Amino acid sequence: MLAAPFRYRSKRGIGLFIKNQWRGILFGVLSAYALGATVFLLAGGARPAMTSLVAMEAEVESGDTGDDTDRTGPDDSAIFEGAALDATESPSTVAAAAESPPACSDIDPSQHSVDSSLGGVHALDFVTLDERPAAFAGYAGCPLIVNFFASWCAPCVTEMPDFERFWNTHGATVAVLGLAANDRLEDAVATVAERGVTYPTGLDEGELFIDFGGLGMPTTVFVSPNGEILETHSGLLTLDDITSRAEEHFGL
Repeated sequence: MLAAPFRYRSKRGIGLFIKNQWRGILFGVLSAYALGATVFLLAGGARPAMTSLVAMEAEVESGDTGDDTDRTGPDDSAIFEGAALDATESPSTVAAAAESPPACSDIDPSQHSVDSSLGGVHALDFVTLDERPAAFAGYAGCPLIVNFFASWCAPCVTEMPDFERFWNTHGATVAVLGLAANDRLEDAVATVAERGVTYPTGLDEGELFIDFGGLGMPTTVFVSPNGEILETHSGLLTLDDITSRAEEHFGL
C-alpha cells in the first residue's frame, strides 16, 4: 500500500523536475560538449591540420611553394613588357622620341617649300646663291639670325667673318642665313667665297629687306623659333655684339 504511492510520487516528481529544468539540462549538455571539444584540441587532435596551415604560411612567405613548375611561363615577362608598350605607344613612336631634333646648322632651306600655314618670317621664300628655290619654313623651330649684306657695302664685308665664327660656335642651336641685297649674283658669290662664309646664303632683290624692316646696310635680323621678328639692327656688328644679342633673344 505504501510502495505504489511512493513510486507514483517519485516518477511524477522526476517528470516535473525535467519539465521545469530542461533549459538548465540542455545548457549543461552543451557546456560538456564544448569542454570535451576543447580538451580534444588541446590534446593534439587537430595538430596535423594546424601544422599544415602554419607550414603553408611559411612557404608563402619564403617564396617556396614546393612546386618546381614555373607558373608564369618562360615568356611571360616579355609578354607583359609588350603589353605595356602596346598600351602606351608603338615602337616607331618610341624610336622617334629617342631621336634628338636636327641641329640648326644642318638645316638646308633649299630642301623646303613655302608653307602657307606658317606665320611670320616662315611664310616667306628666297633663292640661294646657287639659284635654287628655298623657303624660310625650314627654319621653323630654330632661332635664326638673318644678315643682309652686299659686295659694295664695306661694313657688310667686314662683319661677315664674325658671323661665320658665331655660326661655327653656336650653329647647332642658332641658325645663320646671309642674304645679298640689291647686289649682282656673281658679285655676291665672289664675296661669300672671299670671306670664307660657309653658312647658307641667298639672294634678295629688295623685297625681303623691306619685309624684315631693313633701313640701311648692313642689316641683321633676329627671328624667334616661331617666325617672329625680335630685333632689326642696322649697322656693323662684332662677334661680341652678335653673341650678346643672341643671348638676350634666344637665351644661349
